[in-house]
Amino acid sequence: RSITMKKILVPTDFSEPSYYGLDTAAEIAKKTGAEIHIFNACEVSNYYYAADPLVISPPASIMIEGINDNLKKAANKKLSALRARKSLAGLKVTTSCEVTSNVHNSIIEYGNKIKTDIVVMGSHGAGNITEVILGSTAERVVRFSLKPVLVIPVKPSKGLFKRIVFASDFSEEAYGMFPFVKDIAKISSAEIHLLKINTMDQFSKTRDDMELINKFSKKFGGKYITALYNDYMKEEGILNYSREVKADLIAIGTHGKKGLRRFFSEDVSEGIVRLSHIPILIVNLKKYKK
Repeated sequence: RSITMKKILVPTDFSEPSYYGLDTAAEIAKKTGAEIHIFNACEVSNYYYAADPLVISPPASIMIEGINDNLKKAANKKLSALRARKSLAGLKVTTSCEVTSNVHNSIIEYGNKIKTDIVVMGSHGAGNITEVILGSTAERVVRFSLKPVLVIPVKPSKGLFKRIVFASDFSEEAYGMFPFVKDIAKISSAEIHLLKINTMDQFSKTRDDMELINKFSKKFGGKYITALYNDYMKEEGILNYSREVKADLIAIGTHGKKGLRRFFSEDVSEGIVRLSHIPILIVNLKKYKK
């Protein structure tokens, strides 16, 4: 089974880190023939009035519409300029914007509307407190999106991904999401590491774990590097192992906000998005429940 990559959604807030996602999406599009949809969700606060909303004077509502129109015009001008970006040369690119009070919702809804195969986002990541807007948006998109989300927290290097760490508990759902990870690996002939993290509060025997991983590896052809790694927390274990093997992509599953249980510890996928200097692919496991 091979996933055909037809559409890639790239949200942008016109900051430099948001272009990390755009340039990565361009690399993927060049190798898959996918079209890129660049989307700007321009955030405005909800409007509050001291007066009774039923007696708002018409000029006030006209003024709000005027503000929204101006924001859209400014965004469309920036989107048009973005089309000339060198990395997008020769690619099919569509741009769109909307004014919203809920950025991550707008991104997810737009992705559903265009039937995107993946959302590729730049992120400020790595604890940059002064510029948390896009970082927190990425976390929320990860939490609520049913589409796979690829978060790029650093300027991408040429040639996409060469070493992917698939961190998993190798449960039934992992079998469902792994073909997508394989397809991402196939785009740039990356090697895949199958990684299971052991922590003190979630301890399991090496022998049992190796049996679990080897069974999984065999199911998908067996050409993978397998690893067990012990750490205090799953997030730390994933990041530490990934740094040690010089991985350039971490792939994990999440149950999203409303899952009955988390794939790892509470908020692990969002925690990794916050901490990682390595790009992360997050696939919502709800999609693969039997």
